[in-house]
Amino acid sequence: MQIFMVSGIASAADTSDLSVIIYSTTSISLNWDDNLTGEKYYVVERKIDSGSFHTLSSPPPNSKSVFDSTVSPGHTYTYRVWVRNSEDKYYLYTPELAFRTDEIAKPNSLTVTPISYNQIDITWGYADNKAYNTIIERRTENSNDWTKLATIGIGQNTYSDKSISSGVKYYYRVRACSNTTENIKSPAFPEEGKTVYSFLYKPTEFEGLALSGYRIKLSWKDNSSETAFIIERKSPKTGTFKEIAVIPQNDTSYIDTDSELEADVTYQYRIRAVSGTTSSEYSDIISVTNTYLKAPGTLSSSCTDGKNIQLAWDDLTDNETGFEIWRKTGSNPVWELYETMGRNATSFVDQNISLEDTFTYKVRAKINDNNVYSAFTNETTVWSTTISAPADLTYEVVGKTEIKLTWKDTSMSEAGYRVERKQGLSGEWYTIAYLGADTISYNDKWINNTDVYFYRIKVYDRSNSINYSNEITVSLKTPEAPTNLQAIPISSSEIKLTWEDNSFNETGFLIEAMQFSSFREVGRVSANTTTFIHQNLVAGKSITYRVSALSGSNQSSTSKEVVAATKEKITYSDVSNIKWAVTAIENLASRGVFDTKANTKFYPSQNITIGEFCSMIIRSMDLDMVSAGRYADVTAKHKYYKEIMAAAKLGIISPDNNNKLYPDKAITREQAGIMLLMAMKAKGTPLPDEDGGLLKQFADYRSISKTTADKIADVCGAGILSGRIVNGQTYLQLSGMVTRAEASVMVYKAINLY
Repeated sequence: MQIFMVSGIASAADTSDLSVIIYSTTSISLNWDDNLTGEKYYVVERKIDSGSFHTLSSPPPNSKSVFDSTVSPGHTYTYRVWVRNSEDKYYLYTPELAFRTDEIAKPNSLTVTPISYNQIDITWGYADNKAYNTIIERRTENSNDWTKLATIGIGQNTYSDKSISSGVKYYYRVRACSNTTENIKSPAFPEEGKTVYSFLYKPTEFEGLALSGYRIKLSWKDNSSETAFIIERKSPKTGTFKEIAVIPQNDTSYIDTDSELEADVTYQYRIRAVSGTTSSEYSDIISVTNTYLKAPGTLSSSCTDGKNIQLAWDDLTDNETGFEIWRKTGSNPVWELYETMGRNATSFVDQNISLEDTFTYKVRAKINDNNVYSAFTNETTVWSTTISAPADLTYEVVGKTEIKLTWKDTSMSEAGYRVERKQGLSGEWYTIAYLGADTISYNDKWINNTDVYFYRIKVYDRSNSINYSNEITVSLKTPEAPTNLQAIPISSSEIKLTWEDNSFNETGFLIEAMQFSSFREVGRVSANTTTFIHQNLVAGKSITYRVSALSGSNQSSTSKEVVAATKEKITYSDVSNIKWAVTAIENLASRGVFDTKANTKFYPSQNITIGEFCSMIIRSMDLDMVSAGRYADVTAKHKYYKEIMAAAKLGIISPDNNNKLYPDKAITREQAGIMLLMAMKAKGTPLPDEDGGLLKQFADYRSISKTTADKIADVCGAGILSGRIVNGQTYLQLSGMVTRAEASVMVYKAINLY
């Protein structure tokens, strides 16, 4: 038959790989996948050594293999397959495959050995001790499909299959393959495979104890789907293990009452599970001495601080030499001998625990060196958790002899609360009330106005984990008056008050100012606070202040009165039209932040430089102007030299690799935001941490650098940096410049955060 070769291009779905099985040096079979529908025929071509390709056969449609028995050893054969598809296109269907028929041979031996419930060992060999790459194939009893398990290199003839399940029947077979490709391989040996069952899971936690001098109780944990258990025993007389009992499936205990048992003699036991023709490994061997020892009394446990677990039990025997403490955890649920205690012990503290884990314990008595053990106590389980403490305990006075305690419930697992109180520093804590879960307040109606009381709230859960709230001091005595009141004008609309706190029991301070010939309240602050800023004042106006301490309904006498006047208002001729920035500009101007003279031009739309922004920050926040270091582009003649050097020392700005600060360069919005973030940190009032997801509200958030995103989120979250609206969308425009008006608003917002 004459074939006209017409090259074509086919997709991967229209072609196939080509493989060969070498049955002997004189017979092979070629194999490919039939990925086509409606093909007309295939053409198999072969060439010998360096010769030309010739047609070997033309298999009909749907063919997947062809047999060739005209081969011989000592030659290199190259094969390829062509196809004429349903569209009458003729193209190369497989790649070329070249091989020698004597380069591999079929294995001639295979051994499979179960080792454990999760391991089967495989060993194979070849005639004349030859060695090839070997493919291992496996299937289960419920499947006819063989899958490749592994390919093993030349010189190795063993493999451990650790990807098995317990108690399953497996089939294995092996075949040789070329060291260049797995597409050149031998037939499988044996073709039908060799069978083996994996072991069942072996029984664990195998234990034994004497019930009397002639009865031994054995118990274990059932881990498999067995049909029975076989128990074997070895006595000092026989010296070998002998089967003594077959136990029905799912049973987990057995009492050995064999007449051969003798008192005070040590016996060894082991057990295995069986199911049909397969079984488990033997359990660990245990030794049991036939001497009765009474078990300890009830075992209890508690965890009171999240770091230690306390165990306690009763010692009910007088002839033990000690006790064994066994433990398992939620993360390692296998019983382990954890600790041993001496004679007459009744408690133990476990300090080797981790938080958020479950610990289970059991205890038994023993007689040393004689393999004599009692039965175990009950098992007790405890969570090593630190229950969340009640938060923000505080109080308010609701009567002459009554206060109301309130706190936050921060736990989701409490069983209840205890209110504890002591009188005086040297007093003892005692419980004055038992409260249920979710309670957040309690009224103490039995206090006087002469003693000092201390309170705390104790929370506990059902695992006996406990924790305490903060302690508070309560006194119904009239607090001492504040002293050394000072009033300092800080701008045209603000006066800062400071005073000394002389009381220990105040709940806050009342600030009053003279208005229309009488004092009126202008603010309150919490206990232990000694500053207050009076805002929104009229420029150049004098105000008289006084402060008193509060404790419930009790009020101290007032401090001495002080008088202060706000600074004169400073304005500029070109800011009246930017109402969004006027307040900030005038406030900062009255603080002496700007060098610009009053009633002149401020130039609010002019871009601000890094140097001037440093001066705004240092002056407005009253940060120390201590210069340190030298920089390539900053000299002592610079207008803002002191402020720039102070900002650098405080970490508000940093030089680049060329030791430059670029003080005369216009500042970007990103730089300004980060400088204010660092300034607030240097001032001791850092901005709260914000999640970076906050930035997704801005249309250009994807352009924000990952290295600065968290910092920018903090600045935006504090309200210092806001977006710019462009075509109806809000952008941060971090690379944009900052005008003097914008800089004023940013600084003004920052200094008014706290």
